Amino acid sequence: MASFTAWKTYLEDYSPCNFPELVAAETSKPGLASVSTSLKESYDRLESFANKHCNNDVAAIFCAAWSLVLRAYTGQDTVCFGRATRNVNACRIDFTSDKSILRILKTLETTCVEKRQTPDVPVSQVSKGTGDFITSFFNTCVLSPNQQRAGQEIDSAGLDMFGIVIIFEVKENVASATIRYQTSLLQENQAISVMNALGQAISEIINQKDQIDNISLLSAAEKSQIYSWNANLAHHPGYRVDELISERCQLNPSALAVSARDGELTYKDLDEASSRLAQRLTALGICPEVFVPVCFEKSRWTIVAMLGVMKAGGAFVLLDPSHPHKRLLDICNKVSAKLIVCSTQYAKLAASLAPFIVELGDNDAKRNGHTEDIQKSDASVTPGTALYSVFTSGSTGTPKGVVSEHSSFLAAMPTYIKSLGLNQESRVFQFASYAFDVTIFDTLMTLTVGGCCITGTSSNLQTINHDTGSACWVVDPGSHDRLQAIGAIGELMIEGEIVGRGYLDDAVQTSETFIQSPGWLRELRRNNCNKSVKIYKSGDLVRYAANGSLEFICRKNTQVKLRGQRIELGEVEHHLKLAFPRARFVVAELVTMPDSSRPPMLMAFVRPEDDSSSDSITGGRGSTSTAIFAEPTDEFRSLVPATLSELQNCLPSYMVPSAIIPLAVIPLTGTDKVNRKLLRQLAAELPREQLERYQPTVRSYRTPITNAEKALQKYFGEVLSLPLEQVWADDNFFSLGGDSLTAMKLVSIARKDNYKLTVQNVFKSPQLSDLANLIQDKKSEDDEKPGPFVLVDKKQDVIRAAAQQCHLPRRAIEDIYPCTSLQKGLISETMRDPSAFIARLELPLRSHIDISRLEQAWTAVAKANPILRTRMILSASHGLLQAVVRDNIPWTVSDNAECDDLVVAIGKPLVQLVLCRPTPKEQSQTKLILMMHHSIYDGYTLPLIIKQLRTAYEGGLLDPRPVSPFIRYLASLPNCADYWIPILKDLQTPAFPALPSKAYHPLPNSTAVYATPVSRPSAKQYTPNTYVRLAWAITQSHHQKFSDVFFGTVVSGRNAPVDNIDLMTIPTVATIPCRVTLDTDSVVEDMLHTIQNVATEGIPYEQCGLSNISRLGECPAHACSFQTLLVMQPAAEWDTDDFLQIPKSDANYRADATYAINLFCELEAERLEVTVLYDEKVVHNREMQQILVDFGEALRFIRQTPAGVVGDVLTVLSKSRKE
Repeated sequence: MASFTAWKTYLEDYSPCNFPELVAAETSKPGLASVSTSLKESYDRLESFANKHCNNDVAAIFCAAWSLVLRAYTGQDTVCFGRATRNVNACRIDFTSDKSILRILKTLETTCVEKRQTPDVPVSQVSKGTGDFITSFFNTCVLSPNQQRAGQEIDSAGLDMFGIVIIFEVKENVASATIRYQTSLLQENQAISVMNALGQAISEIINQKDQIDNISLLSAAEKSQIYSWNANLAHHPGYRVDELISERCQLNPSALAVSARDGELTYKDLDEASSRLAQRLTALGICPEVFVPVCFEKSRWTIVAMLGVMKAGGAFVLLDPSHPHKRLLDICNKVSAKLIVCSTQYAKLAASLAPFIVELGDNDAKRNGHTEDIQKSDASVTPGTALYSVFTSGSTGTPKGVVSEHSSFLAAMPTYIKSLGLNQESRVFQFASYAFDVTIFDTLMTLTVGGCCITGTSSNLQTINHDTGSACWVVDPGSHDRLQAIGAIGELMIEGEIVGRGYLDDAVQTSETFIQSPGWLRELRRNNCNKSVKIYKSGDLVRYAANGSLEFICRKNTQVKLRGQRIELGEVEHHLKLAFPRARFVVAELVTMPDSSRPPMLMAFVRPEDDSSSDSITGGRGSTSTAIFAEPTDEFRSLVPATLSELQNCLPSYMVPSAIIPLAVIPLTGTDKVNRKLLRQLAAELPREQLERYQPTVRSYRTPITNAEKALQKYFGEVLSLPLEQVWADDNFFSLGGDSLTAMKLVSIARKDNYKLTVQNVFKSPQLSDLANLIQDKKSEDDEKPGPFVLVDKKQDVIRAAAQQCHLPRRAIEDIYPCTSLQKGLISETMRDPSAFIARLELPLRSHIDISRLEQAWTAVAKANPILRTRMILSASHGLLQAVVRDNIPWTVSDNAECDDLVVAIGKPLVQLVLCRPTPKEQSQTKLILMMHHSIYDGYTLPLIIKQLRTAYEGGLLDPRPVSPFIRYLASLPNCADYWIPILKDLQTPAFPALPSKAYHPLPNSTAVYATPVSRPSAKQYTPNTYVRLAWAITQSHHQKFSDVFFGTVVSGRNAPVDNIDLMTIPTVATIPCRVTLDTDSVVEDMLHTIQNVATEGIPYEQCGLSNISRLGECPAHACSFQTLLVMQPAAEWDTDDFLQIPKSDANYRADATYAINLFCELEAERLEVTVLYDEKVVHNREMQQILVDFGEALRFIRQTPAGVVGDVLTVLSKSRKE
């Protein structure tokens, strides 16, 4: 490899030049193919040109032509490729420094013939390692015709490393070219386009078009093809948008026009309300070409405001009230706003943006008035009058407003309506931000066809094909006077009446972007009635696919799109420079991650002013992130929060960088420009752990000071297995790796040290210093274990009833206390169905297990755990109670593995052990069958019992595990109505999945298991439960098509503020309804925060019981009718080793499965496993599989992308389903 030092020197300042993969990854197949074509120019003519201009080197012509093709298809101004005879040599062409084709030919003559720049590599000696080295620079090669003409054959096997090889041949004065290509790069029709471009380039060179800018690669045949794609243009119908909507109001006044969370409007309501508003606006001076900002929450009145402004002749500007005040003020100043139409909620905000406000809301619906005058068209309002303005970001820091007219909107209408299949039966969900122009299309297009606008709910998106009612041209990025060849990268230029007027009050920017028709287009339209004068240069770099559709490559300038929002990087950089103290240099870039499951991130790169190291580095081949990026210093970290706070005050949230990376040097290109491509590349390659160091989650390193802080530091370290020096006073418990289980352990050890702490405290105040302010030094007497029988009245009567029903003497009754709501519900179900909620675990016994010791160990465990000696009794005064008896667990020996099941009845044991010994003829293992009713155990307690069993078997002493403190806690619960009624208010969404009939009882007889890897969460302060609830809510919403969803979930109950709750062997689980209201614009992390807060506030109300919640009213009862149950299985700490084998089987779950869908989830650090039991008569097998896949996708997204929005997740699920 030492021989390639010259190669590295020659090419290291330039980016790799790889012909792009034009084949979609999902359709790509490995292999080789070829396409041949004859050149229009004879070889004699080629030789004549070569003699005159390039020292008789015909190969230089071919190399020059190929360099032009590479430039067009890669979008790079510096290209490099291989040139092979019997050797491989590197050729490099820099179009930024030379625009003359003749000088480029001389360059090729020098580099390719004299070979002074790079050493030759014999083709026959190219090894895999050598090939990998060469193709790290370029992936195409040109095979010179000189050898074939001289009759010398070349062993081309060494050229298989290249993605594309161009082979020129000469036979009888006819020159031909063959492209041999890897089918992962090109399909046949794409290869033909490449060859057409190559042939056209050769002809242009021979015809002595010396300047590069004068050379076109577009052949006549492909030009005709592009013209046919763009033959037809849409035209406006000659009237106004509000006139169309008014017609709909007259045709069908009773039809529903708007449905929103705050009410509905028929077309008659909409017409009258908007006309009343128009009268008010006209009286205030609103007329054509006057812009009126509109500021509302998601509301039906937004649409009234839009139509009212139109009727008054004005143009509306929708404001998103969630955007920073400064940005809204800039927009209002830009349109010279005289007044703002607003809701009552945002009246105060609107008053700070304009001199006058017009409030619009429910009171307006009650007004009556004459509207005849306003119904008549204002003659001064024409199709060319401004309809609305939409603002994007601007490179100077000031938002740019694009003005759209009635005519341009109506010209786009037919194709838009056709693409989405809109008609008067359509109900269109309007979910986008008011700052996004798709909101206007969703609303007005729906109203023009007589459909219904649904405001504020989630939506399904449809892909629209390239037929947009406009013509889409791909032109040379440097000059719109030349069309690009099919497949070549160029700027998208849009022609048609759908094109807007231009930028508001910015003539210079308008003249650069909204241009007159180029000469070639005027010629095309000369004899066409579809003559167009409106052209928009989009700034998008795209390429034509073979079918005429367009593939987006990137932005030509610094405007990018993130989650559908346009971002002017110059505006981000402008504000970043102002916000970051002593920043010498700033760059903002949209970085696309190599892992497709991780969405793009907006990142900022900052070079601090006082950094004494070298300012810049030229080139960058071989540069690493360690050479370009600096480790953030303490000072740098301290500046980040204030910077982000300042950016959030002046920019929308989607324009605030997700990471700020300090630069050690400023990477430059060979032409001394900032090497943005290298920054994007190196940032994309950063490991997740390193990237987190640059993200704006700033950790404080303050040492704990108070006694409480020091105690919590010790507890944090103990339960999270962290050394004390890694736990600081301002650390977040969950960010350090805590979850609900470790929170329980934290509370338990704190209470052992006499600190009174609850799990709810930990969730509400997870920061160590905040938690230290909450904990109390002393425990109250209420924390002590209650004495026997103190939790029931009429003690003697109850003891007598217990003894009679259990058939035991009174002295055998140890204690009696109330049942939990869970226990009552489970016993009730078992009384109805004797097999319900009874678990049967078959535990194979290893050969070394001593059966006698095992039986004694069970006796010890039963003595330490009153729950194993519990029986249900009925009391005339109390109803169902639980009695603890002084008796052993029933233990029987059987030679029949098919022993009788546990029979649950009043006064009978709720646990039974059967030892099944194999007969001499059988070869099976001895088994211990453990049968338990779910009223005395849950998934958390069983491992605790098994651990105690092992301790007792090995001769250890067992601590008592009383459960009466938990029962006492339940008796002191607050009023359930205080929490559940507000949480479940106005719930109307149907249960999911829908049952075949109201009388149908689900029978979950089908099982599916789904496992998928998931990354560690980016936002670590949220529990696995929180992530799973949000992921399921999004999945259910996607399949149910409702944004307000509810389902059942099982909580551990271990968050209750009871001493040693983490060790109690009573089932504390509770089933509760879970309601999640989604908004597509909601940020994922905000939703996680809301769900976790709601769950935390609900801890004192978890044990209310479904039956009690149902009695609180119609909505709570409906919420308890869920048909999906979500269960988070705890990570069981069996630690059985060679003692007992606990089988994992779906049979373990069946006792809990009584709903149409029952999901049992185990979420580890980087893996999700779901066992689902479901009724296939309600949910078909294929649908269930898709639901599980979507569940995994949703969970992956929200764990990786807390800064994303819910709409992004739904889009991913829609795309996944189509694939």
